[in-house]
Amino acid sequence: MSHTLFLQSLSSSFLSIHTGGYEALQAAANAALAGTANVESMDLTIQSHQGTVYQQDDETGNPFDRWENNSIAIIPLTGVMLKKSYWWIYGVDDLAEVIRLAYKSDKIIGVLIKGDTPGGSTDSLYLLEDVLKNRTKPTFMMIDGMLCSCGYIAGSYCDKIYALNKMCQVGSIGVFARLAWWKNDKKSSYQVIEVYPNESEWKNKPEREAMEGKDELMKEDLSKLAQYYQETVKTNRPKIKTDADGVLTGKTFFAYEAKDLGMIDGIKNEEEIIAEIIEKVALTKNREKIYQSIN
Repeated sequence: MSHTLFLQSLSSSFLSIHTGGYEALQAAANAALAGTANVESMDLTIQSHQGTVYQQDDETGNPFDRWENNSIAIIPLTGVMLKKSYWWIYGVDDLAEVIRLAYKSDKIIGVLIKGDTPGGSTDSLYLLEDVLKNRTKPTFMMIDGMLCSCGYIAGSYCDKIYALNKMCQVGSIGVFARLAWWKNDKKSSYQVIEVYPNESEWKNKPEREAMEGKDELMKEDLSKLAQYYQETVKTNRPKIKTDADGVLTGKTFFAYEAKDLGMIDGIKNEEEIIAEIIEKVALTKNREKIYQSIN
């Protein structure tokens, strides 16, 4: 997609991202503005726990249908989360569609999302929210580094969240907005003058007032998002210790701390997590057989 569309999406979205991840967005935005953005991109590499690699080609049908029976799809959620794909990163829309295809294929028994993300734009979250809350197969989140902000919110929809080691970073639940504009000084290359009629009094009012140093209206909007995220986490993770300092208000924890706070389900390696998914599938099938025999 064009650099212009990336800049447009960045300026029109609220962010739910760990501050470390914002540096990547800033670097990409600066490169797009300067015309120095390269064409390298992050590939969306998907494979099964048996080693089969996902290949989207010209053939019709579901690519997962060509995998082995009883496969677990390992799907990466890596880097900054953005709604659409750009020259440097794949979009969450592509990721959500791959997960949806995995649920539809009879060859797939479960999904393991490999998360290493600081979060990203809030509009990217809703795509994952839709597919994960309607999941039809066991879906686990495996943290391989960081699961923060809207990345953690997405993870809360999974059946289980595990970290690969005790020093993985978890949390940073919250939202913020960052505005940039040209100031009226000698360093500015141009100045934009905006005029609004009385009939459009509320058009862009929160942003306009924030640029004047009055941030109450933007805080109002951000508060609604923050409360939505908090309620989502409390619903999806009922054992989370919401009364602990910082859990729902933006603090980042190491995995061993997050485990004690109910933010994650434990610390396991990949083989152990895959074994638990397989066990969960087997238990589900046994329950179905018992139910069928009773009826």
